[in-house]
Amino acid sequence: MKKISAFFLALIIAAVTSFGVVSAGAVGATTEDVDVVFLVDSSRSMAKSDPDLIRLDAIKLFSDLCSLGHTKIGFVLFGSEIVYSQAPTAINTEDDRTALKKKVDELSELKGTTDIGMAVLHAVELLTSDETGGKGRFIVFLSDGKTVITENEAGRTLDDSKSDLTEGIINARNAGIPIYTIGLNANGDVDEAELNNISSSTYADSTYMTDSPRALSGILSDIYVRHTGAETAGLDDYDSDGEYHDTAFEIKDATVSEANIVIMHSALPDDIKLYGSDGAEIPFDGTAADISWNKDYTLVKLYDTQPGNRTLSVRSPAGTAVDINYIFTHDYNLDFTLYTDKAVGAGTRLKFIASLTDPDAQPIEDEALITSLSGRAIIKNSDTGETTEIPLLYDNRKFTGEFFLESDSPYTVQTSLYNNTTDVRSEIIELTAGDEQYKEPEGPLKLILLCAAGVAVLVFLIIMLANYMKNHIRMFSGRLNITVTANGVPTAPMAYDFAKKAPGKRKVMLSDVLKDLFGGSEAADALPHGASAGTKISMTDSGDLRMSKVGGVEYSGGLTLGSNIIVAHANRVTMRYTDKSGQTSILIIQYLRT
Repeated sequence: MKKISAFFLALIIAAVTSFGVVSAGAVGATTEDVDVVFLVDSSRSMAKSDPDLIRLDAIKLFSDLCSLGHTKIGFVLFGSEIVYSQAPTAINTEDDRTALKKKVDELSELKGTTDIGMAVLHAVELLTSDETGGKGRFIVFLSDGKTVITENEAGRTLDDSKSDLTEGIINARNAGIPIYTIGLNANGDVDEAELNNISSSTYADSTYMTDSPRALSGILSDIYVRHTGAETAGLDDYDSDGEYHDTAFEIKDATVSEANIVIMHSALPDDIKLYGSDGAEIPFDGTAADISWNKDYTLVKLYDTQPGNRTLSVRSPAGTAVDINYIFTHDYNLDFTLYTDKAVGAGTRLKFIASLTDPDAQPIEDEALITSLSGRAIIKNSDTGETTEIPLLYDNRKFTGEFFLESDSPYTVQTSLYNNTTDVRSEIIELTAGDEQYKEPEGPLKLILLCAAGVAVLVFLIIMLANYMKNHIRMFSGRLNITVTANGVPTAPMAYDFAKKAPGKRKVMLSDVLKDLFGGSEAADALPHGASAGTKISMTDSGDLRMSKVGGVEYSGGLTLGSNIIVAHANRVTMRYTDKSGQTSILIIQYLRT
């Protein structure tokens, strides 16, 4: 009946908006801020595992990528004890960014053995104790993954470190803090299993391996994109001939608020120029664009992001390996309209409409982006502190839902559109008892509502029949969000919509799902051995997914039931296996029920 009520609401709202009625309360807000702690192994083993100081470049590169005023960065350097600890600090100005990078450059000394458990627990405490932190919190852990405790060193034992690691992982998971692990593997001696354990146990689902600075841009770009809703892609990859090399790129639309071009290089470039679509050179003057030079990378930041083409021209010493990536930060707004059926108080019905727009309040036309998002309304009782989240249903580029207030307490209301890479939130609306400013207007609106209700009655039997058929023949509903990581490089999340791809079906093969998303040959390469014939996905009586297990695959997440994995709404299953090329792959499947 909840789905039927939601349908009635969507129908009524559609009727109201088609007659041009506009409610109060339309507000907007951009993507959420980011709070990150870099946890950096500074034990003596790093002399062999990370001779190029990738661990320190990571902090500096991320600070260059971040948007001023939207990021807090902290870092912890450790060996057998905490060498240096800085709580998340706001990067609001270029001076803040410069000061952070200067401090990082002072911390290259290596000390002691490696107590990973102590360090992870400390890093999690830094984030959870920051009461001013945003919800976009995460940790980036750079290490060879090997815990080495010298006997009786500072009274610590290996069991002490393992106990702290378990506690740190549990605390991170409970606080919703993923820990992304980057294996520093210059000497080929990294403990990948330990790093995988830390990342998968905190739902980061990503462990990256690198033995050179050249891979760092792609790794940090991927992590940055997961928490900012940015867009990233490789632009160019070449060995310089000593002459200028041109790389073209395009800013497609007005939602781009900042563009970063990251140039990884084995030798410092001799010169870098940037040109607009008209061929005129764009100066690095801090207004239209800026540039930051570093030993292993150079970052070009564009502040003038009008749609159009640009050209980057780089001259490097002959033989220099150059790898160029872009990261576009998008500025989305969430337009949120709130209706109430009467003055605010116990029993008041709240109705929500949320839609994604660009900075000029124009609707986002990218259907793939919109359908990749889930919607929710967040209602908080200001007296008790109790927070309730309800799902918003998607219909024709709008997300709608309703909620009844339980008391005369003051409330705050906010809506959010989110997926595993972004969380776009509206401004917060405050409601107090007796408030009538969001009440539905009298007059024609009531007639419209009655007409809409009449239409709803006419289709009631059809809806009941559809729900009956769905419940009794267990047809699919919802969608899968799928990511495949091969050789440490994840694909962008891709959505498989059952209503569009498998209408009326009760089961589907994993191989068919991947074939639809990747194409035939790539899907075959991504599958674990035996999965093409064995992995069947079906629907349970309760509306959950049932996935059959195959041999040679390590599963995490979901509920194991005999030879099956049960996946409930919003849960994820991670499959680790050797693919047909002999490489280690990670397949992440998230089920979102509608």
